[in-house]
Amino acid sequence: MTEQSHDTRPRRPLREVVSDIDRDILRLLLRRHNLLARMHNSKGFLEPAEEKALRESWEAAVSRVSRDARLSGRFFSLMQEVEFLPRPSAQREEGEGGEDGQAAGAERRPAFNLAPALRPVRLAMSAPLACRATRAWLMLAAASGQALRIEPCLMNDPIVDCVKALNQLGAGLNREEDGVTARETAPVGAPDKVLHVGDSAWNFFLLLGHYLGRPSRAKFTGETSLKLADFSAVRRFLPNLGARLVHVVPKSDGLPARLECSGILPDAAALPADVPAELAEGILLAAPFYERALTLDLAAHPQQQLILARVLPILRAADADISVTEGRVRVAPGPLRLPARPRLPLEPELAVFLLALPLVLSGETRLDGGWPQWPGAQAAWELLQALGLDLRREQPGEGRPEGTVCAHAAAPLKRASLAALPAGLLAGLPTDWVPLPVALAACAALRGGEASLPELPGADMSEVTSFLHTVGLERTAEGRLCKIEQATLQQNAAQAWNAPSPVWALALALAACARDTRNQGFRLGNPGIMTGLFPAFWTLYNALPEPAAKKPAGNEKTTAAPARRRIITTAVAVPPELKEEE
Repeated sequence: MTEQSHDTRPRRPLREVVSDIDRDILRLLLRRHNLLARMHNSKGFLEPAEEKALRESWEAAVSRVSRDARLSGRFFSLMQEVEFLPRPSAQREEGEGGEDGQAAGAERRPAFNLAPALRPVRLAMSAPLACRATRAWLMLAAASGQALRIEPCLMNDPIVDCVKALNQLGAGLNREEDGVTARETAPVGAPDKVLHVGDSAWNFFLLLGHYLGRPSRAKFTGETSLKLADFSAVRRFLPNLGARLVHVVPKSDGLPARLECSGILPDAAALPADVPAELAEGILLAAPFYERALTLDLAAHPQQQLILARVLPILRAADADISVTEGRVRVAPGPLRLPARPRLPLEPELAVFLLALPLVLSGETRLDGGWPQWPGAQAAWELLQALGLDLRREQPGEGRPEGTVCAHAAAPLKRASLAALPAGLLAGLPTDWVPLPVALAACAALRGGEASLPELPGADMSEVTSFLHTVGLERTAEGRLCKIEQATLQQNAAQAWNAPSPVWALALALAACARDTRNQGFRLGNPGIMTGLFPAFWTLYNALPEPAAKKPAGNEKTTAAPARRRIITTAVAVPPELKEEE
């Protein structure tokens, strides 16, 4: 009888095995990415037939293991669009390496280290104008053929993509310095074209509303987020307006999509609750150019107040024929009279961060511009006030037609018990702005104060947990924020964090203003996510606590350059490699 042998080796924890599998998946994705790059044509794209074959093969393989539509559709789209860091050229020369290597011949860009000076802030500037309101005025200028000028613009990716799409329709829009000029041209039509709307659903809905009012056809394409978006509610609603939206990719609810419009609109249409509010805004902005009056019933939509607050001031400033009765908006066709320089509010998504700087560093921020009377913006204003920030609006003055928004704090924030705030205050914030209260609570905890973070409506708690871990905090079961161990904090500092959205990047930038003096800063792995929203942001942030204010256009005194004299001689310049006699 022999003794049975027993394996006495310690078994690896299952989480380590799963982590190893995840790393293998990433290596396979990188290999797949490099193989796709080799399949690209001379224009740098994958042929449609090749992509169709890959998609069909993927869907067939998925059908044997899962019935999840996200795995067969969204996961494939992500694999097609995912980007990887380039391979450091110091490790491998261009053209070397196998399929598992990173992109050859490029330098690997390091992450941004966010470490502003921990001193009271002194910021005074002209706030960038609201991004969506800017594009709404450009749409009205293109549709009416009238001239106008908007500045200072954010000049970010959504605005640039909007300008390109409108010019493709026949508009005369020019980007000049920090503004956009619309030349007087013929009103744009609705040609049968392929229009690229970038990564902004707002651009898509603006053009969609423009096409609905006339017999037309068009195809819309977009970037990754719009390819993964769910426009099924829009597809179901459009037949009520005599139009049809057909998704090009099978089993997809996003772009690319084809639009077919009969141009025959009803007298009235009710907006269902699941249809995006941006579609209603696009329709209302285009309604003055329809052949007949249209009444849009918003009574059943949960964002009725936001739609009215964003659209009605623009239409009234353009002298449109509109009337509102208990959530029913009637817009009649007629000529518009656009102001030469429309008055727009400032962009609240950026302004909230700039106004919160004194709350974290102490000091003062002054933004020239009007505060938007939108529900979400008002909720953010009340949140900053509830946490102790002295906020006020100054009356318009010379060079400040919209007035100035001022924020002052005598001492940094050390108490942020968000659980004690009125329940409706946090619920009134837009879902995309959840990082703001999270960052403010984190700043108080990093300062050594008391901070609590309740469950936030609509928040992705995995993103919240990831952010808190990056800045060295953890949330207890009771909702309190506590610092993690110093060793773990040092380990986190060596890793770069990829922000899921621009507002999360703003949150990390805000938390860096409250870091411990022993901390060298927080590292952001994808700083380009902010430059896509506000190109000048990092220049402004790196100049804290007192960035130099840009002088208003036309007020600076320029010194004329001295006139140059051209002297003609017979001397000939001799290259250094030749002798003088040669």
